[in-house]
Amino acid sequence: MDEPTDLGKAHLRVVRPSDDLSANVKFYRDGLGFEVLYEFRDHDGFDAVMLGRKEAAYDLAFVHKGGAQGGTGSE
Repeated sequence: MDEPTDLGKAHLRVVRPSDDLSANVKFYRDGLGFEVLYEFRDHDGFDAVMLGRKEAAYDLAFVHKGGAQGGTGSE
């Protein structure tokens, strides 16, 4: 039987689409004090920003596909 997973080493990433990455940064970084941990532009047509705290076991990522609609800013 396999050993149980050590959840103390787990990391949670919540990813969601967004039409306005700059609004997400403004809300989570400027408003709530999160750090921009990573971001990229135009990777196979996608832009993304990951926000959180370096020492935390979670982060939030927001992704935008160029020309796509349907995500919702920072709600």
